[in-house]
Amino acid sequence: MTRVAGRDIPNNDLGVLVAGVVLFIASLFNWFSVRVFSGASSGENAWGVGFLAYGGVELGLLAAALVAVRLFTRVQLPAVGVDWALILAGVAGLGTVLIFFKLALGYHETDRAFGLWLGFVASIAITVFTVLTAVAGGHTLPRGGHRDRPPNPIPPAPGYDAYGQPLSGGYGQPGSYGQPPQAGGYGQPGGYGQPPQAGYGQPPQAGGHGQQAYGGYGQPGSYGGQPPQPGEGQPPHGQPGR
Repeated sequence: MTRVAGRDIPNNDLGVLVAGVVLFIASLFNWFSVRVFSGASSGENAWGVGFLAYGGVELGLLAAALVAVRLFTRVQLPAVGVDWALILAGVAGLGTVLIFFKLALGYHETDRAFGLWLGFVASIAITVFTVLTAVAGGHTLPRGGHRDRPPNPIPPAPGYDAYGQPLSGGYGQPGSYGQPPQAGGYGQPGGYGQPPQAGYGQPPQAGGHGQQAYGGYGQPGSYGGQPPQPGEGQPPHGQPGR
């Protein structure tokens, strides 16, 4: 804070006011000049060399005027849904961009004069002080990417979350994905891939060695290989046929 005329003024706002006064004075000097044959020079100030020049000056002076209104009057700026600190920074920045283009493009075949350089520096100062005011008010400058995330995040160890705490029933824990398969699963006894139980094509179970079991396909006693039972076309057991 700096005390001016009995008021405490933030240093950033004071810088905007001073730079605004310098910008206005610089706009009255020659921004472009040309030398004549007699050795004298003739030029134009910011108000006579095109929109990029006087438009940039006007935007810078507008930002400084709004700061002065806020500091020295009781006028309340209307609510527009955006913080006025950001608006002032945007207005001052746009004015600096316009003056920069005028500096780069030039004006006909004339030379760039002292007023143009002084006005450009003053416009940059207004922009810098308004941005610092916005930052001091809690606003952050735009940044590229996610700065709060490490560039190469390390994955958590199995069974632990991102904070190093053990998981309960999560990945890598008992009763979760990634644990050894339980009985009855694939490749386990009682599941697929286990030794086959009694079924198609297996050795006979009942009857002992040399005995034949009646049952499955392809075994004695089954369809196509079973001895005929007493019935039609076969004499009853122990009786002569007719």
